[in-house]
Amino acid sequence: MNRNKCKKNKRRKPPACRQDIRDLGFILLVFGVVTICAFFLPIKAWILLLGVLLLICGIRLYCK
Repeated sequence: MNRNKCKKNKRRKPPACRQDIRDLGFILLVFGVVTICAFFLPIKAWILLLGVLLLICGIRLYCK
């Protein structure tokens, strides 16, 4: 007997849902980088890094 016939068909998630997951992954990656850099960078580099990250996140949100 072939058991493959008994398996339910997996439904694919809509593309919008996949985009949300990708954005969530990007946000988690940014938080991880910021947390690690907080221990090693001086204050001037920190301000520059936060400015660049805010610009990138703002552009991504604006393009949606």
